[in-house]
Amino acid sequence: MLNVSKKIISLLKADASLTAIVKATNMFVGPTDIVEEKLSELYMPQINIQQVGETSRTVPSGVRDTILQLDIWTMNSQLEIENISEIIIPLLNYEIADESTSHIYWLRMSGSADQYESDRRIWHRSIRFNVWCQ
Repeated sequence: MLNVSKKIISLLKADASLTAIVKATNMFVGPTDIVEEKLSELYMPQINIQQVGETSRTVPSGVRDTILQLDIWTMNSQLEIENISEIIIPLLNYEIADESTSHIYWLRMSGSADQYESDRRIWHRSIRFNVWCQ
């Protein structure tokens, strides 16, 4: 899983159109520890990647099926969320790659959902990807 996360982050950070909207320093694996009450300290827009499920296959041995969730956060607008996701999906969808000792057979988007935070001005989209790797 570590190598898959490294590969995804490297793909995202290498894309100039994405880093023009989301700073490379605002792309994280896992949650960030930021006090919400200090709006000036929030890293927005922001991308977080986390593992939400994983299983191992018996045949072929050593292959893992992982579900990754990529969260996009912004305080600007729903349109910005949509622009960011329209860059990310083609970057990651059907990706086949090697990272260190891992081989990613492929990475495929499996779903997306918008979550509206009614009590504050935050837009949030979650995109799930299935990853088959060894």
